[in-house]
Amino acid sequence: MKLKLEQLEYQQKAIHFVISVLKGQGQNTFDNACIEGIRSNILSLSKKEIQQNIKDIAIENGIEEQALKISEDNDLCVEMETGTGKTLVYIKTIFELFKHYGFTKFIILVPSVAIKEGVLKTFEIFEKQLEDIYNTKPNCFEYDSKRLSRVMNFIEEQHPQIMVMTLQSFNSDDRILNQAQREDLFFNMPYIEAIARANPIMIMDEPQEGMDTDNSIERIETLNPLFKIRYSATHKVMKNLVYRLTPFDSYKQGLVKKIEVLTVSEKNDEASMKIELSKIELGKGEPKAVLKVWHQTVAGFKFKNTKNLDKNAELYEVTGNIIYKDYVIEQIAKPIRDKGFVKFKNGAVIREGDQAKDCSVIFGEQIYWLIDSHFRKKEKLKKEGIKCLSLTFIDRVDNYIQPEGVIKKAFEEQYKKIHLEFYGKEPSPEQIKGIQGYYFAQTGKGDYTDNDRSMSNNKELYDLILKDKEKLLSLDNPVEFIFSHSALGVGWDNPNVFNIATLNQSYSEIKKRQEIGRGLRICVNQNGQRVYDAPGVIEGEEINLLTVIPNETYETFVSQYQSEISEIYGTKEAGAETRNNHKGQGISEKKIKRNESLFNSPSFKEFWRRLARKTEYLVFFDEERIINESISSLNGITISEPKLEISLGRIQDISADTVETSDFRTENKATHTFFAPLDLVEEISENTALAYPTVFKIVKGLTNLKEIIKNPPRFLQEAVNKIHNVELDEMLRALEYQISGEAFELDKFEQYIIKNTKKIEPTPNRGIYDHIVWDSEIEQNFARDADADTEVVCFLKLPDFYTINTPVGKYNPDFGMVLKRRKIRDKTSSEYYFVIETKGTNDINDRKALTENEIYRIKCAMKHFDALGIESKVNYIAPVKEFETFKSKI
Repeated sequence: MKLKLEQLEYQQKAIHFVISVLKGQGQNTFDNACIEGIRSNILSLSKKEIQQNIKDIAIENGIEEQALKISEDNDLCVEMETGTGKTLVYIKTIFELFKHYGFTKFIILVPSVAIKEGVLKTFEIFEKQLEDIYNTKPNCFEYDSKRLSRVMNFIEEQHPQIMVMTLQSFNSDDRILNQAQREDLFFNMPYIEAIARANPIMIMDEPQEGMDTDNSIERIETLNPLFKIRYSATHKVMKNLVYRLTPFDSYKQGLVKKIEVLTVSEKNDEASMKIELSKIELGKGEPKAVLKVWHQTVAGFKFKNTKNLDKNAELYEVTGNIIYKDYVIEQIAKPIRDKGFVKFKNGAVIREGDQAKDCSVIFGEQIYWLIDSHFRKKEKLKKEGIKCLSLTFIDRVDNYIQPEGVIKKAFEEQYKKIHLEFYGKEPSPEQIKGIQGYYFAQTGKGDYTDNDRSMSNNKELYDLILKDKEKLLSLDNPVEFIFSHSALGVGWDNPNVFNIATLNQSYSEIKKRQEIGRGLRICVNQNGQRVYDAPGVIEGEEINLLTVIPNETYETFVSQYQSEISEIYGTKEAGAETRNNHKGQGISEKKIKRNESLFNSPSFKEFWRRLARKTEYLVFFDEERIINESISSLNGITISEPKLEISLGRIQDISADTVETSDFRTENKATHTFFAPLDLVEEISENTALAYPTVFKIVKGLTNLKEIIKNPPRFLQEAVNKIHNVELDEMLRALEYQISGEAFELDKFEQYIIKNTKKIEPTPNRGIYDHIVWDSEIEQNFARDADADTEVVCFLKLPDFYTINTPVGKYNPDFGMVLKRRKIRDKTSSEYYFVIETKGTNDINDRKALTENEIYRIKCAMKHFDALGIESKVNYIAPVKEFETFKSKI
């Protein structure tokens, strides 16, 4: 098989715009470009002429000034979406630069051996076809420190020279190119200096992969490049952008495969003891750890980050989740050359970026769908003479390479299962082994790695994956599934990759565009010809369809993919949030002043006399009633079983603002998980303050024990919440408040209050203070309206020291207010006294807007104010959403 060279319009444009930068440049010849035995690239254009050419290109190419990033540096950026053939574009650009201007010295700088091998292979595949077009054959070679004669030829030869090299070839003083004390120097000068005199044009492939560090920039400058031409889909440094092919352009124009995303995510796995180490904070004192764990909250289980944790922190205390009862931090460490880790006293260890959990179930399900998709496509593509390949990224080599590795084992099991479903027979062990290829090898120490040098020792697979692209694409070659760690994440691709899976114990660190990019190229048949889908092909019938199977939810994958696009191309909503900062100073402190006339008025003093009286409460519990109500409530609990949710969605369209999806389908599959053992009676007793005998009677009365087995921690959480509600209902029924004889003193009110916050609302007319500090916009709006109302005599945000004791904690209401209303007949007026609690609802039974504790505190407060009696009558209005509603209620 020989891949065929195509003349594609968008590729020709990318070449044309680079050549146009040098419009007006004279031809380099032997006479004007050969100096002291070195054939150089000589530039005759001024910086001003080059700048004008770049501006003209931007206008012709429709690149806005903001995106252009005009610079006087001799850097050019070409941005092409992964899979659109940028390697071939810059190789053809080299031919065109020689054809138009006689430039002969070129260096292709690559970040990895995988990309280097891809470049060399591309040149080898198309060498003869390019020679036929351009009637010349450059000398393209890989830099090898043991073959310096090639470097010497590069420096001296009049014929076009292309040297492919990595940064590691010259990134330190001890590299051979940099050595000044050698017997084989080039006319007594280091090779790096001789190369620099040749003024090579440098092609930078994926420059964001380490070529823009301070050290790399310094080292690259020692080569004295005439121009640096940067090629990538995801530039981090942008200068003089001369061509851009965006993801949405390439997707809409059918230049790459269509994409569907099939995700496998866990549901109802709150009891799975999942732990992630988010980060380790280093500073003064001992290191601290931030863990992502299941927290038990009022709203249910939430998987979220903890605060900074110290040594001896108990996860059970931090999260309120019983599944972490034995997890106490023993050690937090951040080694110099390794990932940080946290060790627990029970022996468990979690490293940065990892999850402490059993991944075998979800890995198995991802592999099942990978193989299923592969088999379905394989038979269809085979009829067209197209070989189907599938690529899997893994985060731990041992998970695949060891005989009992979780991925190795799952692949073999699922392959046998699906092969039997499709073909009616089990595959042989030899067949299963033969269809797998991998890009990692065993080092001298016995460890497995995807390090380039170690992998090259496994020559057969190394050559097949990186060098023998045609052989891998042949239907006669058995390898169909390729497994890799990280080295194939950038730069390597194959036109016939139709399925990509990421099997990681944490969310994939590979960028989504890189992840997808390994399989975006349009596929080829056995004749080496690209096979395009016909215009208007029915959705689902496409040949060029890439299925991505990531280890996160569909929504997470798409949103991350969209954010990567928006980060580069911007959105209509893009823009940094501004902060109020005047001449480098932050927000100044605000002095809130007491309104002395209102504070000393008879109206406020009478209001405070009534309000200031304290109460105490008594509660009488009926144990039998609590037992019976609890049994009835707990028997109504139903628990969802742990499951995997499989989602399939098609990426329909891509733009800078959104990724449009369609044909979204989901299905659920029951799974199993392992729970930490727990003593149900003990845990209910500790979390409800009920005695053991009382709890035992409740548990003995349960008839839905099967629900406990489905997910014990979740059942425990719901049981505790329901018993709490029963206790609170019983408490309210029997709760009594009595006046204690104590009172809040008036002299606790400060004359001035200093606050450092922007959440301040002026209340100059009727406020006891000239401003209030608000906690919510509802409070802010209420205060603004109250201050403008003529019936309001005075009001205040009740001070923090004013609290009402309740069985569910201390309660501090929002506002106190005095209103004066005139009677219609005798035209006399009376004052009325109010305490108001503002919330996001006017309905005390609105459990979406109010928590259980908020409801019970309001109900307790009602009993407190009733206990004050007629003589100290204060009207308690709660909950209230806006001032207008408050007025309507009185």
